[in-house]
Amino acid sequence: MCARNTRLVQALRPQYESDVDFFEVRADTREGQTLLARFGMPGTHGLVVLDRQGQVIWRSFGHDVTPETVEAVLQQAIR
Repeated sequence: MCARNTRLVQALRPQYESDVDFFEVRADTREGQTLLARFGMPGTHGLVVLDRQGQVIWRSFGHDVTPETVEAVLQQAIR
């Protein structure tokens, strides 16, 4: 994750950590490259939210995501 997305996730983590598992993936590792491909991530600056069954319910590429958007998606994911 880029520094901006890392800060965004760190800000939301305290509120959601009892309901959401947060993982940071490093794109410069074999595991990271495998996960990026699995979730259809074209680059290294993105976020993916999975539902309880492990299905992608939202993804963001780049730096244009807002904390409000991510929070709304997390609310949807924990329902």
